[in-house]
Amino acid sequence: MLFDMRAKGFTLIELLVAIAIFAVISSIVYGTLSNILLLDQGARKNLQSLADLQRVMTLIERDLLQLVPRTIINEFGDKAGAFQLREKPSLELEFTRGGYQNPGQLLRSTLKRVAYSVKDEALIRKTWAVLDRASQTQPEHEEVLIEGVTEMVVSAWSKEWQTSWPAKKEGQPADATLPAAVKIEILLEQYGKFVMVVPGPGST
Repeated sequence: MLFDMRAKGFTLIELLVAIAIFAVISSIVYGTLSNILLLDQGARKNLQSLADLQRVMTLIERDLLQLVPRTIINEFGDKAGAFQLREKPSLELEFTRGGYQNPGQLLRSTLKRVAYSVKDEALIRKTWAVLDRASQTQPEHEEVLIEGVTEMVVSAWSKEWQTSWPAKKEGQPADATLPAAVKIEILLEQYGKFVMVVPGPGST
């Protein structure tokens, strides 16, 4: 019986063609998987960034909802307002808040001084362990809450929105007044503009 020797395998040309096809398919599959992984990483990063933003907005809201009319003595020995807002030369918001429970009856106040500022496109929060400060008093805690802040405007309401505080009010010391509401407008490089309005204890 005669056998056709050519039927036993592939020719060199057929092998080269098969290898070339396999290489093309592998390249397409690798590129697709790589894009999928990059998209997944981007989505996870965006979700984490949004979660961080939500945490920051919740923290600001929680602080502002606890406003109390307690003035302080600053590190220069001057009396500072219970709520202070300055837009220039840079944004700075500082106020006294309550709500810090003391179940252990420790020698500390249930009030805390909090400040927010923007520096180098980063939103910074500072707190002090004492209300009335001495010249050497430093913040007990300072942290960068979120970066990529291209613009941030804080407004306090007293018959109209204003970007500086305290507001003069007849019959009450200016440095003890509190706004009826606080509006936060924050522009983030990645997500655009967010606006939040928090009611305050001041009268309208």
